[in-house]
Amino acid sequence: MTDQWTEKLWCNSCKNTGVVRLSQRDGDQMPTVLSLPDRFKVVQTEYGPDFYCDTCNVPVVPQ
Repeated sequence: MTDQWTEKLWCNSCKNTGVVRLSQRDGDQMPTVLSLPDRFKVVQTEYGPDFYCDTCNVPVVPQ
């Protein structure tokens, strides 16, 4: 079974917003990014994906 969900992204610095789509299969340790809004980028870490504002290059936290 695969879970799919969305998370809102918001940059506290420049106020960019967007929605990221994620999925995770049973047994997977980390979610997979299915789609990422413009003006954001993702960096895969050993703990899962981290999201950054592409404009400011600062980390953003899904809300």
